[in-house]
Amino acid sequence: MPDLPISLRPLEIAELDAFVELVACSYAEQRASAVDARTEDEQRNARSQIEAFLPQGLATPDHHIYAVLEGSAVVGHLWIGMTSADGFRSAFLYDIHLREDARGRGIGRRVMALAEEVARGLGARDIELHVFAQNARARGLYDSLGYRITSVSMRKHLG
Repeated sequence: MPDLPISLRPLEIAELDAFVELVACSYAEQRASAVDARTEDEQRNARSQIEAFLPQGLATPDHHIYAVLEGSAVVGHLWIGMTSADGFRSAFLYDIHLREDARGRGIGRRVMALAEEVARGLGARDIELHVFAQNARARGLYDSLGYRITSVSMRKHLG
């Protein structure tokens, strides 16, 4: 069976609440594991951060949120934010998420190529992202696509 086309479409307002919940839960699980915190606390913090980043929801300037489509089926989402500094535009990949059944089939790689196209189209000269250290699969993908580490945060539990 041939691969179905992968495309992006702007997230619809009816999808926003589910998107926020998914991003908050996914981020909270990864962060709680990374910093030895309670997932419930991290979910609350994540929701607050998302609301701060998107005060106008989908109409928030410089934030672009897409549904990822395989054929006509939604298999994930992509959230790109734009910033300006020193006269240059940069893109930040806030979140990329694929359903479990869409992983391991090259879709993430294709979505990352689409993200780079979107960023270029928005005038970005570069694109950056954050990935948790324990997310080896994502780190491997980003490494293979030419992303390089620009900083490292470290933590030690003191008791």
